[in-house]
Amino acid sequence: MSSSSLQGFKVLPLRFSSSSTSCHNLFIKEHSIRSIEDSKPAGKTLFVINVPPYATENSLKVSFSKAGRVRSVIFQSDDNEKVTNDGFKRSYVVFEKRESLLKAMKLDAINSLSTDEVPLKVGLEKWIEDYNSSICDPEELQKEINLYISNYDKEEEKKKKGDKELVNDEGWTVVTKKGRNPGISRKESVEHKLKEKDQALSEKKQLKNFYTFQIRDSKKEHIAALRKSFEEAKNKINLMKKARRFKPY
Repeated sequence: MSSSSLQGFKVLPLRFSSSSTSCHNLFIKEHSIRSIEDSKPAGKTLFVINVPPYATENSLKVSFSKAGRVRSVIFQSDDNEKVTNDGFKRSYVVFEKRESLLKAMKLDAINSLSTDEVPLKVGLEKWIEDYNSSICDPEELQKEINLYISNYDKEEEKKKKGDKELVNDEGWTVVTKKGRNPGISRKESVEHKLKEKDQALSEKKQLKNFYTFQIRDSKKEHIAALRKSFEEAKNKINLMKKARRFKPY
């Protein structure tokens, strides 16, 4: 079947396999660009449209290898999609040499998409393969779970070491600025006011005459104070009596 051209594109027939009685038409032309792209070098890149949805990068490499060695096949994306609205793809076939591109432009037909060496699965066989590949391998899944749990335990251990509380000699927990909630650093004046406030609260909350020995000592001190006050008053009265004594001569 001889090839023809349409609106600047060359029509190139493509068969799915060697036993196919019908063919699909690709539209090709040399890729011309205004800006330089390393992935699509000028003079070696072929622009191909109307690529079947079931075609893969590897199958296109096999098909165009009739013209020469293919370096890569790149599908053009539209809004992060590798297919057009009707399901057909646009791609760039990059050859190793310029001569291979020129030879591809003169071909009347290319290799089939599916060959004995590189078979292309379609239809029910392809759906079964996609479904089987979507099922997770239990062993691989278990490895991922174990790895995740191991990493999680390590992170938790680091947090525990970082948040470890300090205990003083008397058994009290010392709260530091370094911890789970370090808060905002405070000035020296603020620290002094907070310390005075804590001290006042501590004195206010202190229990007096709570223990038996405190009550006994308090009573002794009170009795001693009364005796002292009594002796002082007694001495004062004696002094007053002496001062009032009558002395006629």
